[in-house]
Amino acid sequence: MAKNRIQDNGGWFSRIGRWVVRAFLLTWSVCVLFPLIWVIYTSFKNNQEFYASVWALPKVWHFENYEYAWNVAKFSSYYLNSFFTVALTLVLTLIMTTTTAYAVAKFRYRWLKLFDKFYMVVMAIPGVLILIPQYFMFLNWGWTDNLVTLSLLYAVGSVPFSVFMQMSFMRKVDNALLEAAEIDGASEFQKFFQIVLPCVKPALFVTALMNIMGTWNEYVKALTFLSDESKYTVPIGLSQLQNSSTYSVEYGGLFAGLVIAMIPILVIYGIFQKQLLNGVASEGSVKG
Repeated sequence: MAKNRIQDNGGWFSRIGRWVVRAFLLTWSVCVLFPLIWVIYTSFKNNQEFYASVWALPKVWHFENYEYAWNVAKFSSYYLNSFFTVALTLVLTLIMTTTTAYAVAKFRYRWLKLFDKFYMVVMAIPGVLILIPQYFMFLNWGWTDNLVTLSLLYAVGSVPFSVFMQMSFMRKVDNALLEAAEIDGASEFQKFFQIVLPCVKPALFVTALMNIMGTWNEYVKALTFLSDESKYTVPIGLSQLQNSSTYSVEYGGLFAGLVIAMIPILVIYGIFQKQLLNGVASEGSVKG
């Protein structure tokens, strides 16, 4: 009898625990999703409806707010600038980080092992601390107000973390595979492209996605290095739209701009969420 009561109490506490966890997750989901849903339906309001009730659904859906944000607020130009910056940053980042991680992880030179500690130290340095020296350095070279320069800064800034993550994957690539390929006459480039890179696809995928999202949303460096409005990226354009709305009170256009800015990241994360989670959770094991 006593044993049955203990088992019943255990089952009761287990059910209570599950309901508490479910209630917490439900509350957390509402807190995360409601601001997103609110921004979306508010983007279809006009000023009168916005002032009448901030939280109410629009009575008339004003799709022209998106036309205003895209054409009048120049989000079409900001989109092209951001896409160019993201693409160039991604290419530069993958070239620099994959080659560096491979050299540090697989080359047998003692001095290369110092980079392991070096990148750990660099990751602890806030990027804001070196922003002003970077700006004056590029200003003296005449390289400011340039999307290529901005992409280079983004790529260099992402190197420490990306290399550190990829090294852990590349170290788990079986050296026997590389030695066998070398015996068969494979060059260093062939080993790198045909053996190592296919084995560390999860790391490359995570590196690419994190750099895409980070570059698309970056604001401080873009604000510092860009002054020509024709070269603004989406975050700077959104800031401009917000500042102009302070005076013209175009809240519908402002929220439409917010939705336009979020769309690429939401699409990428929605499509590649599984691959991103698998890449983060993967231990980089390689089957021979």
